[in-house]
Amino acid sequence: MVFDGLYAGRAKMMKTSEIREFFKLTEQPDMMSFAGGFPSADFFPMEKVSDVLQCLIEQEGKYALQYGPTEGNLELRTYLAQKMTREGVPSSTDNILVTNGSQQGMDLLSMVFLNPGDVVVVEEPGYVGGLGAIRNYEGERFPIPMDEDGLRTDLLAVRLRKLQIEGRLPKFAYLVPNFQNPTGISLSMERRQEILSLAREYGFAIIEDNPYGEIRFEGEPVRSIKSMDTEGRVIYLGSFSKTFIPGIRVGWLVADEPLLQKLACAKQATDLCSNSLGQRMACRFAASGYIDDHVRALISLYRTKRDLMLSCMEKHFPAGVSWTHPQGGFFIWVTLPEGMNARQILLKAIERRVAFVDGAGFFVNGSGKNTARFAFSEASPDKITCGIAVLGELMHEEMARFRKAASA
Repeated sequence: MVFDGLYAGRAKMMKTSEIREFFKLTEQPDMMSFAGGFPSADFFPMEKVSDVLQCLIEQEGKYALQYGPTEGNLELRTYLAQKMTREGVPSSTDNILVTNGSQQGMDLLSMVFLNPGDVVVVEEPGYVGGLGAIRNYEGERFPIPMDEDGLRTDLLAVRLRKLQIEGRLPKFAYLVPNFQNPTGISLSMERRQEILSLAREYGFAIIEDNPYGEIRFEGEPVRSIKSMDTEGRVIYLGSFSKTFIPGIRVGWLVADEPLLQKLACAKQATDLCSNSLGQRMACRFAASGYIDDHVRALISLYRTKRDLMLSCMEKHFPAGVSWTHPQGGFFIWVTLPEGMNARQILLKAIERRVAFVDGAGFFVNGSGKNTARFAFSEASPDKITCGIAVLGELMHEEMARFRKAASA
């Protein structure tokens, strides 16, 4: 049967991510891949998970294997409310909704807030999962460029005034303020305050997505935007995917109770409830303090990989290529000279069994062709050393061709 005439209008907006397609390369064992922003499976606590799962089945099996409340397991929500309170966001269980990763939180918020054509402020470049959720609900993504301190609030202020004149103020701004995907950049404290002030002035909400914030290698933590919010204007998304294991698909959303009730209704019609077994496992690990200890170990391990990739880039990449120096997270953002095309280098690199993600897919309007995202989280040190050397050689070759063509 041909379904073309049966699709809803919004289905025509849905497209697969080119970036997700490149993740398939990570399944090839001989590939030196910096494409997928995945946690390292080498760091998963296999034996500990096995022991806890066995105990859960023995002690709580009839509950752990059953449907659970749409809002999430009460014990886990209690822990998360206490965690958020310690982090400067006073919360109760009525403020917490457990989600299937933070991605479901973004999907539910887009579902609840967006009508076709509604404006949403996004970072450029921005996280493809967030951009995709907005597009799926027919929101108009309004990109604001970034610099080394995050989203350009000076440009945001100018463009908000223009949108106000047009009668098209945004419903919300979607931000990844800590070690952003894809750039690794963090939003400065000053700009967090400025964005919150602009949100109050122009009446839009802020979605603060923070999957990487605890993976900090250096520098002092910066207060969350949610911790400065006195109006319930900021919705916070958290996740265990980077700090524990992604396969359980457990994240959470923090919002004022009236909005949370609306989101719970949307979630109930979407999946009834999140993974009961995964929630109970996350709760056992978190409440015991194990995840905090695990994160401290992860920070050391990922810092070593970041430092190695940065030093290899310094050694092998040609003059004229620049990159970010993230203080945490999983990503380094590489910028080639204007006019060069990272996709051309990527296609040649794949032939030599090396992969990364070219940057165009992180931009709303197809710009950013001279940029690329490199994830250091999953690759082994040997693959980082060898793979960056191969890419440096390819970049030198491509740079020579580019300069020759420019001078012709």
